[in-house]
This record gives sequence, structure tokens and C-alpha cells, in this order.
Amino acid sequence: MANVNFISATLRLKYEDGYDEQNEPKFTTKSYRNLNNTHSADDLLAVAHAFASLSSQTLSSIAKQETSDIS
Repeated sequence: MANVNFISATLRLKYEDGYDEQNEPKFTTKSYRNLNNTHSADDLLAVAHAFASLSSQTLSSIAKQETSDIS
């Protein structure tokens, strides 16, 4: 059986940042690194919404990117 070891995780918040010349939405992303692997998805969602409440831009999506070593 393979072993999976957590290495790191990043919370990525994607915001709407206006429209381009073709009227397509533009996005900007803010990343928060060094997440602890003990945080639940509910915790991350609450933090993401708290960060988003401080921004004037509309939150489009929330993602957690995790890196693990598999051996």
C-alpha cells in the first residue's frame, strides 16, 4: 500500500476583476500558502469568505491546492 505524506497546501481565492474588450470576465487570484493539513473544508470556506468580505471585488471561486509525497 502506498504512503501519502502531506507536504503543503495553498488556499486560492479567484476574484472577478472587470471585463476585457470582448466583454469576457477577467479574473485575479490571491493565494495564501502554508496551510496546516488539520483544517477542515468548513474552516477554509469560512476563512475564504472572511478574506473576501475585505475585498471590493466579487469572489468567483475558492480552491485548495495540496501537495503530497507518495511513496
